[in-house]
Amino acid sequence: MKVADVGRDIRIIALEGVISSSIEAELGALIADETGKGKSHVILDFQAASSMDNTALSMLVRLHNTARYNGQKLTAAGLRGRLLNAFHLARLDEGIPCFDDMAAALRSAGYTGLPPQDLTEPSAIASEAAYDPWAAPVSRLQVKTMPKGAVNLNVKGRKVAGPMQGFGQLWQKTYRISLPGSTVPAQAISILKENFTRFQPPANRFYPPPDGIKPGEVILINADTPGGLIVTGVVALYSSLNSFTFITPQGHPEAGWVTFSSFREGDTTIVQIEGLARAGDPIYELAFRIAGSRLQQGIWTHVLQSMLKHLGVEGQVQVTPLCLDKHVQWARFFNLLLNAQILTTLYMPVLLCRRLFKRQ
Repeated sequence: MKVADVGRDIRIIALEGVISSSIEAELGALIADETGKGKSHVILDFQAASSMDNTALSMLVRLHNTARYNGQKLTAAGLRGRLLNAFHLARLDEGIPCFDDMAAALRSAGYTGLPPQDLTEPSAIASEAAYDPWAAPVSRLQVKTMPKGAVNLNVKGRKVAGPMQGFGQLWQKTYRISLPGSTVPAQAISILKENFTRFQPPANRFYPPPDGIKPGEVILINADTPGGLIVTGVVALYSSLNSFTFITPQGHPEAGWVTFSSFREGDTTIVQIEGLARAGDPIYELAFRIAGSRLQQGIWTHVLQSMLKHLGVEGQVQVTPLCLDKHVQWARFFNLLLNAQILTTLYMPVLLCRRLFKRQ
């Protein structure tokens, strides 16, 4: 990782290799230390980056939040291929503007001189023949197959919505269990994928497609909540051997993503669920503050407890909630027009009539 300061107000940070949360501490220090705070513009240079995994999504949102808190503007330059695709998929580019090259990024920061020379060497774009863990880019969601018993509402035709598109406070919530070292991470994730529906609490009905959890697939959700039935879904944004990530559609109670991963810590295999999201709109934010947050915690705790029971392992679920931003995003107030809970309630008489006439 190389750093170049341009003029008085611009810092360029050149990234290399595979981009993941493993570089977050170093990268965050370059943005938030005393020398970095003096810069009003921070440009992340991706020219020498070869790929990005799903942990980088949350890292970039957290860094964007840090920069915004410091009065800085965070931008990205040199993205291409799958890196650019990932930014578009997660709608990160709506909060972190992306530029084709460093010259364009510098112009956006008000600098008209030449970019620094020899900061990075552009990397080769990964072969398109290799397995791509990221979903293919789509502007609007489509449901390819309708699982038996599922209701399809509030998903088709919607865009995805990440933390930058949400209304409420930004929360990171982490749930963990420990498994014996004989269970390797890839095996743990395979078990979680195969039993994802069975591990849910009874009120949560997930309908994965016949081919299972794969990048780009839509998983419909019909769930009973204290506010009544809600029909929504999630999209598999990323899926690899050791992890997978769901992102929410517009109108979902949360705007963000949840990542399921497994990794080794010493002789122990850790299975982790980490959500990074804001409540989707003002109504959901109020509901989360009253009871929704506890209900959500109960869902993911139940999933991991079910996994422990399935494996015949004793253990406790460790829960770590962390509020990253106490402010709400008032510019997203009108997200409530797509509120899935309200629209489901309005649709229920139509659904009941359809089912009634179908029986006759």
